[in-house]
Amino acid sequence: MGEITTKAPFMAAPRCRFCNSEYTTYFRDIPLRRIKQNAPLYFCMVCECMWHPQDCVEPDDQLKRDAEWHISVEDRNTPWINNFLNAAVARKPIKSFIEIGCGTSTMRSIGRERGMDVIGYDTNPVAAPIALARHNIEIQPCLWGHDTLSKKYDLVVCISTLEHVPDPNGLIHEIATYCKRHGSAAFVSVPFTCERSQWHFLLEPVPKDISNPYYLSDVHINHFSRHGFEQMCWRHGATKVDFFPRGWIGYWLEF
Repeated sequence: MGEITTKAPFMAAPRCRFCNSEYTTYFRDIPLRRIKQNAPLYFCMVCECMWHPQDCVEPDDQLKRDAEWHISVEDRNTPWINNFLNAAVARKPIKSFIEIGCGTSTMRSIGRERGMDVIGYDTNPVAAPIALARHNIEIQPCLWGHDTLSKKYDLVVCISTLEHVPDPNGLIHEIATYCKRHGSAAFVSVPFTCERSQWHFLLEPVPKDISNPYYLSDVHINHFSRHGFEQMCWRHGATKVDFFPRGWIGYWLEF
């Protein structure tokens, strides 16, 4: 019997950026619309997350459109924010919060109206003047880390940010370190993927619907499964990882 061979090229996959497992595989190339290139998408067989190695790409004109998008969804987000804050206060006394990736600061504006002490961080330079003009509230224009401030805040909020950063473990570590130091809680939300959306992506090489989690792969460089996200939080010392769908689909974390 002759030797069995294959013409498919072998592409070595890096260790998983979520759980550091070596049981990863090349999944397929994924189109990056904004820079008109493709990037290899990898899949972890342990935590079921996906990622690609391209950094988040945000040219100046896109930064402006992103900030304008935050304005366009303020009416949608306002009841979500109130729902979330009501549920958070019912769970733990919340008099202050940090928002990582605060956009144009709608949530912080509502929190301030409730008498909460709020601070926000966002690296989009276009968001800061909009937040100041619309809500008279300032943004810290930098990446957040546990050493960024020594003051205690009761809650760390991180919504729709972790999918953009090249080191999600690093950001969860920063949140965990801060929460352990101050006894704070955290709420983290990302656009979770599931097996169904992964199979849909296999069948639709170039997603045409913006609701598809793989549509904006230029900026969505990480695709979390709920299982993978939960395991990542446990590894960083979480004592509670509770599913907490309040407006946004996310998790209430305590460390």
